[in-house]
Amino acid sequence: MVPAAVVLCLILLGGLLTGARIHGFSFSAWHAAIDGSPPDEVFLNHAQGYRSDDWLVALPHALAQRADTPAFPIENRLIGDGHYNMRITGAAPVRDPMVLFRPQVWGYFLSGDIGMAWQWWFNALGLWIVIWLVLRRLTGNDEWTAVGGATAILFAPFFQAWSLNCAPTVIFAGGTLLALTRLRSAASTMPLLLSAALLAWCGTAFLLTFNYLPYLVALLYFIIFVFGGIAFTKRDVRTGQKNYSSAERPRQSVALHNDQNESRRNASRPTRDKLRLPHVSRGRVRWGCAAMAVLVILGMGAYIMGSNWETIQVIQHSDYPGQRVSTGGDQTIWHLFRGNILSVKPPLAWRDFNPCEGAAFFLLFPVVVAALLRDWWRTRQPPAPLILGITGYIIFLLIWNLAGFTESWSRWTLMSRAPPFRTLIGLGLADLCLLAVYVAGKRHSTAPRRPERITPWIVCALWIVFQVALALKLSRYFPDYSLAMALIAGLFSMALAPLLYLAPRLVIPAIMIASILTTYDINPLARGGTTFVRENPLSRKIQDLDQTASALDRQPIWIAYGDLALPNLLRMIGARALNGVHAYPQFELWQTLDPAGQYRTAYNRYAHVIFDLPATPDEFNIHLVQTDIVTVFLHPDDPRFDALNVDYLLCLDDQVATLDRIRKLKRVYSYAGKHVYGAERAINRISQTSHNEPAQH
Repeated sequence: MVPAAVVLCLILLGGLLTGARIHGFSFSAWHAAIDGSPPDEVFLNHAQGYRSDDWLVALPHALAQRADTPAFPIENRLIGDGHYNMRITGAAPVRDPMVLFRPQVWGYFLSGDIGMAWQWWFNALGLWIVIWLVLRRLTGNDEWTAVGGATAILFAPFFQAWSLNCAPTVIFAGGTLLALTRLRSAASTMPLLLSAALLAWCGTAFLLTFNYLPYLVALLYFIIFVFGGIAFTKRDVRTGQKNYSSAERPRQSVALHNDQNESRRNASRPTRDKLRLPHVSRGRVRWGCAAMAVLVILGMGAYIMGSNWETIQVIQHSDYPGQRVSTGGDQTIWHLFRGNILSVKPPLAWRDFNPCEGAAFFLLFPVVVAALLRDWWRTRQPPAPLILGITGYIIFLLIWNLAGFTESWSRWTLMSRAPPFRTLIGLGLADLCLLAVYVAGKRHSTAPRRPERITPWIVCALWIVFQVALALKLSRYFPDYSLAMALIAGLFSMALAPLLYLAPRLVIPAIMIASILTTYDINPLARGGTTFVRENPLSRKIQDLDQTASALDRQPIWIAYGDLALPNLLRMIGARALNGVHAYPQFELWQTLDPAGQYRTAYNRYAHVIFDLPATPDEFNIHLVQTDIVTVFLHPDDPRFDALNVDYLLCLDDQVATLDRIRKLKRVYSYAGKHVYGAERAINRISQTSHNEPAQH
């Protein structure tokens, strides 16, 4: 396959799907949250309510940028205290140079529906393309293995259950790795310059995924270990020392084979290439290009730090995630390998997991490492540096997950910012890369010096015993998960070990097919969805009230009571809501409610902020429900409520009996169990404009 042709075809496919506004987000979950109407925009599968990171958090943040006036501000006035920093809270469309390195949000500048479709297909097709290119590089252009591996990663339960929200970090990490390898092997000035430009852009884009540090840190080490393996392989050639893979002889590592092929192609090019330079000059240009790329990345990092220093300090000193540090060692073997069984048959009751947290990968690296050690003993040839680099990364993550580091070592390596349960993404990628390199190397294996047929079956037997033990552990953990069900679900993983020895080139296609069959129905396919959010009766009434107040040069302030979702609806349709998702604590808001800082540990965090009615009017409390949910118990008769200058209150049925008795509030609208109350000053303002409407029931 010609990479450029494949990439171009996929870009065209993504463009067509984006133009048709088709995406896989569970955004239609807003139907259930607003009025229970059928989600007509969904034409395959159904929305997953547990994907709240998408439909409740990230997508409303992006759409709030379109709803604000002027659109796409750096500080959004519809969220929290009214100057909410949109550059630092995640990937959002912002009129700022940072957006050049966040291509996943470019579609929002055209429309909300285009934005969601663009973001989905950028994540899906971008992930496939980058993993395919990386695997081609690592396997010496083994197309069968690269295509199967990229597809297996795209449909891996981990990525699909998280609706590809971690795909940008993987895409930019893979792009950075490809740029580094290309920069190292390029033989003329123009490829060097292009590689440096790609490195600068991908490296900066990778840096800008800092809003979720665990993935960034885990994949940073993936880049270091894999590129280190490639670099050491390259050095073997320059010193004249041969270093063969245990699975391939006399051919060297497949990554090196790429470099050799590329050198031959460069050598055969016509001499009219005037940009071609002598070796010494080429080395200087290479290092100069690398230095310039690093300077661009560092410069962008300095710009981010300088222009967002205040917000960064707030986040850094927050209880969550700022003070969420780890020394590792809190995971178990069964937790790491749960995907081998749960991917095939997930439990109905996830206990303290959820379908996202429970999703993982089919992991096979113990069997692959055993095969590599066996080949080493039989051929007397050590594994190639690339294999050692990938294996070293897996060992690094296993130590972090199962044993941990010292406190100082955790801090200096930055792993303290990557809780072990969030590093599974790196383990899954490394497992697939190791398997791909091993399988590709088997194409060129020769007869071993020490033939023997016993070891593979011993390894297979041990692997099957391990899977049975894993099934037993999982059946005891989940209340409705029987041992028989777990054993049946684990049969696929049990079969992978003998398949690796008998027909290694079928292993990745088998994982690919299993991944597709187990995840194809997780995410919906839908067309658009923002029209309903804007034009349902509740949203239209909210917008009418806002427009009426805007005629008097007043931006109304809203609070949603008793519901996690509704405050995030307000920001999407252009209404300013004090509560909802706050990616960092809004201290101006909290200063009004808690001037003495009595409840600071509860709200000093990333949180879904919910307002609710207390048991008595004089009761006030800010309660931390869980790590990222904060409930404010505030009665409208409390002076703190007046201090917030709230104009409108949106609530549910169970608060109506109490709110109807409060004189300073008047119900102005009701729809589908949602009720809008106006404060006295807001009602008086409406009456002056003679645009008020009677309440509907």
